[in-house]
Order: sequence, then C-alpha cells, then structure tokens
Amino acid sequence: MPKKTSSDDVKTDPQIAQVRTLILGKDSQHVTASIEKQARNMVADVLTEALHDRQKRDRSVNKVLRPIIEDAVQQSVTHSSERLVSSLYPLVGSLVRKSVSAFLTNFMEKTNQLLENSLTIKGLTWRIKARQAGVSFAQYAASQIFIYRVEHVFLIHRETGLLLNSVNLDKHDNSDAELISSMLSAINDFVGDSFSTNQDGLKEQLQSVSTDNFNLLIKAGPSALVVAAVIGQPPQQVKDQLQQTLEDIHSLYFEELNHFDGNNLIFENTSTLLEQCLLAEQKTLATHKKKPWFAWLLLLFVIIFSTYQTLHWFENSQLAEKIMQIDLQPGIVVKQLKVTNNNVMLDIMRDPDAIAIENWLETTHLSNRKLNITERHYYSLAPELIVARAKKILTQYPKVSSRWDKNTLTLSGALPLSELEQLINQLSSSGFSGSKNLNTEQLQTTSSEPITHTKAFKRQLFNDLIGRISAIQLDFTIASEEITAKMQLTLQRLYQQLQQLDQVAKALNISFGLVIIGTSDSSGNKSANQQLSMKRANNAAQALQAMGLSKDNIYVSGLGQIDISGLNNTSRKVMFNVLFIDKDTSAPN
Repeated sequence: MPKKTSSDDVKTDPQIAQVRTLILGKDSQHVTASIEKQARNMVADVLTEALHDRQKRDRSVNKVLRPIIEDAVQQSVTHSSERLVSSLYPLVGSLVRKSVSAFLTNFMEKTNQLLENSLTIKGLTWRIKARQAGVSFAQYAASQIFIYRVEHVFLIHRETGLLLNSVNLDKHDNSDAELISSMLSAINDFVGDSFSTNQDGLKEQLQSVSTDNFNLLIKAGPSALVVAAVIGQPPQQVKDQLQQTLEDIHSLYFEELNHFDGNNLIFENTSTLLEQCLLAEQKTLATHKKKPWFAWLLLLFVIIFSTYQTLHWFENSQLAEKIMQIDLQPGIVVKQLKVTNNNVMLDIMRDPDAIAIENWLETTHLSNRKLNITERHYYSLAPELIVARAKKILTQYPKVSSRWDKNTLTLSGALPLSELEQLINQLSSSGFSGSKNLNTEQLQTTSSEPITHTKAFKRQLFNDLIGRISAIQLDFTIASEEITAKMQLTLQRLYQQLQQLDQVAKALNISFGLVIIGTSDSSGNKSANQQLSMKRANNAAQALQAMGLSKDNIYVSGLGQIDISGLNNTSRKVMFNVLFIDKDTSAPN
C-alpha cells in the first residue's frame, strides 16, 4: 500500500524547499560554483588513474585518443613543419637506413616469391586458372598462398545504406566502395522484406555472401554494418574481430550514427578501428622447396645465346683484324671495313700498280669469304710503286736507258723533242721530280744537244707547264669548302707540276709565284659568299703547303660570287694562275 502523506508534511514542504534554496542557492548554484572552483584540482588528481582504469577495462581510451593524436600531428606538420623537422633531424638518418633495409628485404622476398610462383609450371597454371576465373593473378595467387586474407572492410550506415568509410589491404583508393555498399544494402533489404521475421519480430539479416573468389562477412548493429571481403575460409577469429569493431564504433560514435545527415567525413577516424579487421594467415609451406625449372631453362638459354654471340663477335673481330693487314700493302688504303656473319664489306683506295685484292686474299687464305669490295683508284707515292710505274713508262721508250743511283732515277739517251716532253710529263705525274728523284742531264734530243743546254726546249716546257697549271680547277658543291679525296689527287698532280716548273724556272733564271683564287655562285648572301670563296682558296693553299709548297710562293684571294650568264651554277671553284718574272729580260709576265 502507498504511504499517505500527512497534512503537516505537506505544509512543511515549501519551507524545506525555501531552506534548501537559502543553503544551496537557486538551482544549486552555490554548490556548482564551489565544484567549478575545485574541478581542475579534482580532475587532475584522478585523470591518469581514470584513463588507466578505462583502458584496462575495455581499451577504449586508445581507440578514442589515437584519431585525436593523428589529427594533432597532421596539423602540427602542416603549420610547423620546420620545427618538426628540426626535432626529428637526429632520427632521420637511422629511419632512412632502417627504411631502406626493410625495403630491400621486402623486395627480395617479393622477387623470390614472384620467381617461384611465376616462372614455374605452377605459376603458369595459376595464371591460366586466374584468367578462366576472370580475376587477377595476384588475387588468385593470394587464394592459393593464404588460408584466408581480409582484402576489404566497409562501414555502412544501416538506415540509409550509405558508405561511411572503407579500408583495404593494398592502401589504395577503392573507387567501387560506394557501389559495393549500395548493392549490399539492397540485397540485405531484399532478404529482410522477402522472408519471415525471427522470433523477436526483427527482419532477417544476411550473415555472409559467397562468390567464386570472396566470402563477404556481414556484422549488423543497431545503426551500422561492418562488411569484410575475405579470400579463403575465414575462421571465427575474423568474425569476432568484426563484432568487436562494430561494438566499438557504436560506443564511440553513438550520437553521430543516430543523427547521421549524409556527411561521412566525421567517420574518417574509424579507419584505425577498421584496419584491425585486415587479418591474414598464410599457408604452411611444403618441406621441399620448389625449383623454378622454367627460370633455370630461361637462364640457360640466355647463357648459351650470350656465349654464341661472344664467340661470333670474337670470330668477326679476328677476321676483321686479318683483313686489315691489307692496309699495310703499299698503294692500298682501307677506308671502311665491316664484318657481319662472315660477310665482309670492304671499301678501299688502290693504286693501279698495287697488288690486286683477289691475289692478296688468296695468299692469306681468305678468298672463300663472302666479299663485297668497293675499290677506288689513286696514285700512291710509295717508293715501290713509283719504281714500278717508272719501269712501265720506260718500256714505251726503248731508246732511253735508266739506272738507279741512291733512290734517284737517272735517264740517258736521245729522243725527239715531242717524245722527250711526253716522257718527262709522264714521269712527273707518276711522282718523279727533278729536285728529288729524277736526273735528266744525260738525256738529249735527236739533234744530239743535251737537254740541259736546250734553252728553247726548256722555255717551251715552261710555258706548257704554266698552261697545264692554269687549266686545273677544283669544283665544290653548294655551300661547301671541304677539300675532298678527289681534290687531294688533283692538288697532288698540281704540286708535282709546280716542282717540275720550279726546276725549269731555275734553269731559265725565272722567278714565279702561284695565285690561288676562290669563287662562289650568286646564290645566298653576298658577304657570306665572299667569306666562302676565301675559305675555299685558303683550304687549297693549306693542302699544298702540307705537301711541301712554300707559303712564300703562294698568294690567296677570294673573288666572292661570279655572276655570269650561263656560268652561275658552275662558278663554285678554286682556280690557279702563275705569275713570273724573267730575270734575263727583266720583263714581268
């Protein structure tokens, strides 16, 4: 029976209330003010013990403080990066070394695993089965290597079906997380609406969904779902961890879940809790180590191929070295040599009196090779070839006798004037010069007058040589100033004629000099053409000086562009002219 209140008690209630108000103040403000003054000291005395007890009881302090500390560190790095770097500087070196060491260790392990699982029969089989199953090789390999592995974890709002947060094992953004969340919510609603309710009157909820490659474990709470995508068969440990994580999230985010307005940014800090569900257990490896036969075969093939290429290169090098010996033969110059697969490409310059290439190859037992020879002729100044050319020339003049005296060819006999001039010209073009290796003092005309005393002949020969020198020209391509090999031969012939001219001029008491004139066509800038014509003349002069012509006997001039109708396109030249003074008459020419 309820106790009846007497009229006296009722009368005294307002008095008691008034007394309470006088003592405690209105709305207990005196007590509240007193507590507020002492609150800081009271909390400071028990804060650490309270945090210790709560952490020991349900370990929730770590889960609450960890996101707060991570945010504080992130803000500190953003706003005070220099100060933080200065504080961490002593640790950076050690951290970098440890990081590099860990990276190398991880890299070697992954490389070893890749070799064992890729370059083997088992690896190829896995790739075929992964393609047949329509999954990546990495996913299929994981299903074979691990007993189970949690790949993805999703946090889904139960009422709206929206994705609140997600984590995955590879630490990359999952663009399909929203789609997966929507599909799971739709399937879950379908099951709840289509089947009967349980004994408590609640709708049926999915507990798991199985596919060919994944098992989806679903743990449902009052306001949220935690879904894990697992490769393999998950043990009870995974389910317990999902349940524990779900309870922690409901405990820490109770208000946010009940008043969710579609903004999932407030659930970013749940990543720490969800990552605790990314569990895995690897299969026990077999006692015998798998041997990557395919890798060994591939390595053996590489070694054999490399050995073959090395031997082949060595053979080609030896062959090229043997063929290059032809460059030592007088009158033969190798411009280019290329040896590939026993095929020889040889580009040479050969004096017509030098040994034939085919004959040399036969003597060196190289004639059985596949040869592609490009041969160009030139006249060599090698002593052996000069002697051979002299013998060939003198066979045409049986009335002339010859002998060698200290590397000088001495001629004797008598010839008509025209034949005598022809003989001297032939010998001059073959490398003989009166000042070096040719003596014609004993050579006479048919009138029995020694050539050394026939002034008319020398004057005729002098004029003929001047005409030949003036007829020599070097032709250049457009905008070119280079002295080519063909020009070198022309300049060599010019130098030989100048030597012969010098000998005759001394006998006639004549002084002469060579004028070298460069020209260009009318295309391009006039100033540039002037410089180009001078460069052409200078280059020709330098080539003659290198052969032995004195710089004091040369005058170089650049005329620039020659604009003459009909000759414009052929005026890129270097021309030569001889200026002389006959000292006997003192009349310049």
